[in-house]
Amino acid sequence: MNISKKILVTSLVIAGVLSSCTKGFDEINAPENTFTKEQLRGDNYEIAASFPKLQSLIVPADQSGYFQHFSLTGDIWGRFLMSNTKWNNNFSVYRYMHEGWLNTPFNILTSFYPEFRKVKEATNGQGITFALALINRVGLMHRLTDLYGPIPYTQIEGGNLKVAYDSQEVVYKAMLADLNTAINDLTLYVSANPSAKVMADQDLIYRGDLTKWVRFANSLKLRLAMRMRYVEPTLAKTAVEEAVNHTIGVITDNADNAIIRQKGNSMLWLITNAWSDARVAADLTSYMNGYNDPRRASYFTASGFTGAGYDGIRSGSNQDGSEYNKYSNVKVGNSDPTIILTASEVAFLKAEAALIGWNVGGATAKSLYEDGVRLSFAQWGAGSADSYLTSTATPGNYTDPSGRYSTGAVSTITPQWGDSDSDEKNLERIITQKWIALWPLGFEGWCEHRRTGYPKFFPVVGTVESAYAHMDVANRLPFSRTEYDVNSANVQAAIKLLGGPDDYATKMWWQKKN
Repeated sequence: MNISKKILVTSLVIAGVLSSCTKGFDEINAPENTFTKEQLRGDNYEIAASFPKLQSLIVPADQSGYFQHFSLTGDIWGRFLMSNTKWNNNFSVYRYMHEGWLNTPFNILTSFYPEFRKVKEATNGQGITFALALINRVGLMHRLTDLYGPIPYTQIEGGNLKVAYDSQEVVYKAMLADLNTAINDLTLYVSANPSAKVMADQDLIYRGDLTKWVRFANSLKLRLAMRMRYVEPTLAKTAVEEAVNHTIGVITDNADNAIIRQKGNSMLWLITNAWSDARVAADLTSYMNGYNDPRRASYFTASGFTGAGYDGIRSGSNQDGSEYNKYSNVKVGNSDPTIILTASEVAFLKAEAALIGWNVGGATAKSLYEDGVRLSFAQWGAGSADSYLTSTATPGNYTDPSGRYSTGAVSTITPQWGDSDSDEKNLERIITQKWIALWPLGFEGWCEHRRTGYPKFFPVVGTVESAYAHMDVANRLPFSRTEYDVNSANVQAAIKLLGGPDDYATKMWWQKKN
């Protein structure tokens, strides 16, 4: 039986239709055969029920998971948000209030793997349903490894999570292999069944559209490959070119953006608007104010200070509640979807690859950069980007409306492309605009700053320990304290894989530029 037939048969097993199907394999896989919506939806409700759970963990849909996995870490270190005074012992100054802040992100493993294991066991680890599960796994685990460094990945089998950690290098290469498997299997299936949809009712991201899943998987592969640019350039180049030049390709249109509509409240709305536990960071408002960026009206609320506009708050500051609440907040509704990956980000990833001469379809770095800006403007309903892309404006100084933490701009980079500028300056331009367009994915902004040194950030204004005084953001989160108790030997081995102490300063494996 050829590979494509094997995938088709496995997919039928997954859908639970073999119990009612008496036709032979060749007849099932014959080109003239089509699947009913009921067959594609599937009768295996246990497997179908696992997918919303898996997808809701890519960006945690529970309040503590989102708050401690994203808001307190990536959103603060990516300089999109800053927490308020009740979290004064916070990650912006490399402290934590209690061990749950370190444990909760790691504990997501205990929620993810039972559901992943159900799918793997039911599919024998093959076919299109397992391919979708693999993409979901990478979607979550690449954030976890970029938070801690080494994590358990290749060693997790069955129900035992107290296993050895893999180095981040091993994790990244295993994730690329998983994506390659998923992309290959789905591509074969889509080529034979271009209009087929699988688990449309359970798929919270693409409603069963497998072509869009291939584009997302390739785009995720592109994101991971560019993360490795400075540490594994040969492998990174190969993966980038494979993803971009694949027959189905990457996300290039906002209609294909990976977003998820969670049941219940938006976690970003809950934390920023309902709880009022975070406000917009001054770094972002200062860049966008300097550029007179029209996306501000879609990103932020105006501040409550007299005569003020969009005013963020400095990282590490310790403002009291009444004053803190006057700073600009996130403009988000309680039912707004959660963003995972967008066409704009993909365009900027390709722009960086083109800048260093990699084959991303023949487009120039400048045209891809401008595509990224235009896609972001369209995504946020900000109108034409033409005048913005010819602007020679620079990031603004920060004037703190409370009078405490004003400071000068840290960059002079313009939105207008510099044909005569050095590659390094244009890299800063690409990453700065990418960071603005990544809103509200602070975690990705944090990764870009760690990887490239851009965008340039204001210094932390709070008091930090001397060991961290040279840092404007953390490089990682220390390992879960619970793991020290229940998986001690493996954690100690993981520290050796880190290449440094288990603290906020030790760098990721891929942080080789700075």
